[in-house]
Amino acid sequence: MNKNPKGCSNIGGGDAARLEYCRNKALELFSLYGYRPFSPAEFQLIEDVWNKLAPNRARRLIALTTPFGEPCVLRSDITLSAVAYLDSHYKESERPLRLCYADRIFSAPRPPKTNLEENQVGVEVLGWEGAGVEAEVVALLFRTLDALSIESSSVVLGDTSIISKIFEDVPREKAELLTEALQNSSYMAYRGVMETMELDDEKRGLLEALPQLKGSVSLLGEAMRLIGDSSVVMPLKRLCDTLCKLGYEERLRVDLGFIRDLGYYKGSVFNVYSSTSGALLGGGGRYDGLLTKIGIEGQGAGFAFTLKELAGHSPERVQAPTLMLWCGAADQSDALRYADGLAKKSVTFELSWQKDRAESLRIARQRGYLWWIDYSAKKALSLRGDEEIELRKFESEALSC
Repeated sequence: MNKNPKGCSNIGGGDAARLEYCRNKALELFSLYGYRPFSPAEFQLIEDVWNKLAPNRARRLIALTTPFGEPCVLRSDITLSAVAYLDSHYKESERPLRLCYADRIFSAPRPPKTNLEENQVGVEVLGWEGAGVEAEVVALLFRTLDALSIESSSVVLGDTSIISKIFEDVPREKAELLTEALQNSSYMAYRGVMETMELDDEKRGLLEALPQLKGSVSLLGEAMRLIGDSSVVMPLKRLCDTLCKLGYEERLRVDLGFIRDLGYYKGSVFNVYSSTSGALLGGGGRYDGLLTKIGIEGQGAGFAFTLKELAGHSPERVQAPTLMLWCGAADQSDALRYADGLAKKSVTFELSWQKDRAESLRIARQRGYLWWIDYSAKKALSLRGDEEIELRKFESEALSC
């Protein structure tokens, strides 16, 4: 019996159909907003990845060597591939570039998780200048959730610039330890680092308050007072104000101690959660720092959803094909011509070449079809009520609904 490697899975049937539904729905929406499809390479050169990720993320890379002898990793981050594509294919005058994708990433899991691979769908805006794109990206994230009927969801917003400001006069090694503790949501470790530092009362109070600065958008006023420099908080406040005007205030939360672990974000960062299960659905942010590392002037922003989580939380259900067309007793060419006609009418169906009529009917019932057609006899059987009608009557009545 064939087995998958630990951490990998084959997905089929209804689960795959739901994944594909969410994937197609998201990509269709992204395309309406001018995002172009992007298909990244499966391998990434270690030299192009290693120093662009935070250490705790870099340690999870899955390394290998290609047949050409190049040290690589399995693609761990699609944003890195998108930025490399921008750098090699587009001049500065052709930017910004809007890309959308649906593909897999690979990394060693954090316990208790065991998955090595994850299906993602998302967008990137690369090389832009000026205001508005951060709001565009987060608003598009909300619209994607709404298109999939996942209104019971919330977005948690933070800003790495605020953390950088708070840590600017903290010794570098201590700031790195504090940052790592925040990334890991380890507040005991955070306090442990603070206890080793000599701080005045004002600075200690600010550092102690940082992990607790979370709540509704109104919290930003308190943050301005504590930090003492309102200009640092204003970019996040403007983003929140825009999203509130779009009607998303009840689904917005602020967490000034929130920092993503990829190592290249600079500015707003966000995660999106299900309000019912608490599951992480995706996240993103602004990553000017990544573009700077590659030598590109301008800003970058984007987000990615985990497709499995979207499919699991979307109440939309993918319908099974409408009918099974039994052709076992019919002329093959005639049956295929009839099938072509059904396809042109956008009728979903499955062909059955079973010689045994009863077995074909059994399979149709098992798979949940609404109708079973005996093409040779020109009869259609309703699998809901076992009513049999002439094929012409089925075409004029059932297919015209």
